[in-house]
Amino acid sequence: MKFNVAAEMKQPGRAGSYEALETCPTQSYLGRQIEFASPLAVRAAYVYDGEGFTVKGEAQVTLCSECARCGKSFEEPFGFAFEERFVKNPGPDDECYPMGSEELDIAKMVFDNLFLNLPLHSVCSEDCKGLCPVCGCDLNLVQCACVGAEDKAINPFAKLETLLYHDKEV
Repeated sequence: MKFNVAAEMKQPGRAGSYEALETCPTQSYLGRQIEFASPLAVRAAYVYDGEGFTVKGEAQVTLCSECARCGKSFEEPFGFAFEERFVKNPGPDDECYPMGSEELDIAKMVFDNLFLNLPLHSVCSEDCKGLCPVCGCDLNLVQCACVGAEDKAINPFAKLETLLYHDKEV
């Protein structure tokens, strides 16, 4: 995701735009494997202010996800917006990305923003019932006999219920 910005560097204030459709390999982030079901579509606008570039845009992709409730694989549309700064020689405390002499490489910035915006968990649908906590069957497909009849001896918090005063005002 590199593009030439030599013309914009000669005329500060001049805006430019960039669009790309990139096929991305599987990425690893904090022990999580992120697989892409579609190419990453990036649209960005950038402007040079005499010292550096401000890049603002959005990205869209479809991720191969696994449902946190039922464990099934599904494709999840995902999009995010970004706005970052690129300068020639950023300091260690600067919150900027480095830029080349006449080109910007926004790949690291796009992936950083993708990772920061990933959902903590994904569900295949809002009405997904998940798995039975007792027998493990998929409640979206079958209704097992143990749902609702969960043994209180299995529940570690069952004894705490005896401490509640349901019929008395405290």
